[in-house]
Amino acid sequence: MKKSDNAMGVSKWASKGGWGGGLSLLFLMIGVVGVWAQEGDPKTESQPTQTRAKTFVPSPSSSETAAAGQIKILEIEFSSRRADVTINEDKIRQNMRSNQGGVYSQQVIDGDIESLYQTGDYENVQIMTSEVTTGGERGVRLSVIVDPKVRVAAVEVKRKRADGGLDDELSVDKEDLLDLKLKALTANDAKGAAALANAFSPKETVTKAGDTLSEERLQRDAYAMEDFYRDKGYKDVKIIAKQEEVKGGEAKVIFEIDEGIRGFISKIRFIGNQAATAKELEKVVKLKPKEWWQIFSKSDRFEEMALKDDVSRIKNYYLNQGYIDISVAASIDLPRTAKNEEAQKDTDAPRGEDFDPDDIPAEDLILTYRIEEGRQYRVGTLSVDGNAFFSADDLLNELQTKAKQVEIFDQVELKMMKANGLQEGEIYAINSLQASIETLQDKYGRRGFREARVEYRMTPNVENGRIDVSFNIKEGEKFYVDKIEIQGNTTTRDKVIRREIDLAPGEVFDTVREKASKKRLEGLNYFSKVETYAEETDVPNRQKLIVKVEEKGTGEVSFGAGFSSVELLTGNKIG
Repeated sequence: MKKSDNAMGVSKWASKGGWGGGLSLLFLMIGVVGVWAQEGDPKTESQPTQTRAKTFVPSPSSSETAAAGQIKILEIEFSSRRADVTINEDKIRQNMRSNQGGVYSQQVIDGDIESLYQTGDYENVQIMTSEVTTGGERGVRLSVIVDPKVRVAAVEVKRKRADGGLDDELSVDKEDLLDLKLKALTANDAKGAAALANAFSPKETVTKAGDTLSEERLQRDAYAMEDFYRDKGYKDVKIIAKQEEVKGGEAKVIFEIDEGIRGFISKIRFIGNQAATAKELEKVVKLKPKEWWQIFSKSDRFEEMALKDDVSRIKNYYLNQGYIDISVAASIDLPRTAKNEEAQKDTDAPRGEDFDPDDIPAEDLILTYRIEEGRQYRVGTLSVDGNAFFSADDLLNELQTKAKQVEIFDQVELKMMKANGLQEGEIYAINSLQASIETLQDKYGRRGFREARVEYRMTPNVENGRIDVSFNIKEGEKFYVDKIEIQGNTTTRDKVIRREIDLAPGEVFDTVREKASKKRLEGLNYFSKVETYAEETDVPNRQKLIVKVEEKGTGEVSFGAGFSSVELLTGNKIG
């Protein structure tokens, strides 16, 4: 049987009749239907973009199709550009619809390329066609060229020594480290790892021998391992994944671990605190020294975010005691570092502190807060401007008489609390400032000025220790309720919701009653979320009240009073 193939012999085929010029033009148009990813492209783990020239295949004449049927695939061959890999032809065939003896179809070949990429086994896939004659039968040969992804031959973890060398011995259990589950990351995770959160299932473990090598997954493995170390108290751990190529298209993965310092807190020091005792400040912070009865608590483990939160708590504490220039810096020291400080007879040593660094294990940490308090301020004069609807005396009287136990949102603790407004001669406190702003906001809100804004300007007087505060009012327009629209309720009837809303169409759009209505709806405990907001209408000075709810599942409803934070408007500092 004579076999011949002629990849460039289109004119020869045409001269012999057979399929004629239609087939000739077909082979001119058939080209590369899979395109290699560019050399050196770092994005080899995601499917390369398949850039193809548009292919126009003219329909053969009816006589040609009748004589020859469809174009037949006579041969399929498999290869790779890489000489060090073995191609599993059976596995490739299982993921292709095109088969030897079958009908040639450009659409089917496109699908074959997609299918092979979706296996996740290949970096690049290419299918080329050429004309071939076998035993007098004319057809096409498919040349399937694949580059398999690199497989992981082995995974090792090494501890980086101080001299730069690597050890096999870790300070944590190696088997636990290599059997970690990948967790779902959030927007709060460091290093932008949240971008990888949707790429892997939380049920996956870190990379193991036999897995397909993935740069993104190795990066995420390193994040998971760092979290594991931090839970063990190693605050400064840094892990990088490296690869060593081995023959046969495989690579060895090595995680190099710089463990840093184990972060169990044995002592907390406050330096520079004069207005508050160490005991008072210890009640403010969340991180606590290690005690024998706290062996199951994480409060003595160092966590960077927890430390930043505690610095904010100390600042907030002082800001509510009139210390507007407060400065707080935190440092983590080893006992020997703290001992050197003691030897230098630091004049800013904390008050009444009995401290001996020799009593602290060498691997534990000393948490030190260095505080610069500044001077304490009291409230000077209060003034308002920008007001037109209310007089200045009316607003100032409101601040003096009504700013009592006002609900505000604590920006540090992220919860609702109550505070009194600013009073002349009293200690200046940021919570009191917020309460004064809310008081003015609500006074306008009761009269329908729902878009009113209150800004403030502070003028400290260093000589007498007083702060004058001026409130600037942006009143906006007065609004009335056009109608009330309820959204999101599927099982709760409208009337159940409406009877809790203390507003009606045609009334002044009272924001205080709006907030109270929202709280009552939350107190029903029927809803996981309640929102109230206004929408503009075509009628001037009339707005539509939208009440949007998310209902709880039937198993979530419980009895008892409910409470949730209400929407509050925060004043902006000016000047």
